Amino acid sequence: MMKYWNDQDVLQKLGHAMGIVSSGEPAASSKPSGSEQGEEDAEYDDESPVHQAASIGDVESLKSTLASGADKDEEDSEGRIALHFACGYGEMECAKVLLEAGAAVDALDKNKNTALHYAAGHGRKECVELLLENDAAVTLQNLDGKTPIEVAKLNNQDEVLKLLEKDAFL
Repeated sequence: MMKYWNDQDVLQKLGHAMGIVSSGEPAASSKPSGSEQGEEDAEYDDESPVHQAASIGDVESLKSTLASGADKDEEDSEGRIALHFACGYGEMECAKVLLEAGAAVDALDKNKNTALHYAAGHGRKECVELLLENDAAVTLQNLDGKTPIEVAKLNNQDEVLKLLEKDAFL
């Protein structure tokens, strides 16, 4: 899985499946038309409003959804919480809102990745800084035995790597 973190084709397909186009806006035709729509509706209906807002950077929707009682740490089928999505997509303002709401900074998905793994792997420097300011653990290993530092190295995220190494050796 690690080799796909920066594969633009894979990320674009993932984004399309989540209803997101490369600009970060909701896809105009994210749902199929005709007979395909019925079988795929369940996939889109299962997406949490908190996850969707965090993924596309819709801060106002995120705040509203949280204010109406949505769970900031709700997990999807892969164990990801909204903070994983916000940091993976570089949605800094959404990440701030989630952390201010008390989101679990070191929540693990089913592959034992934290939001810091996502941010590091995708080179989201601002999100990495924010997570480190909120005491994200730099040394947690994912299911492949990789720390966020190692994920950043694998994906040639040199600026992020410098931040993580500095924090790891303080």
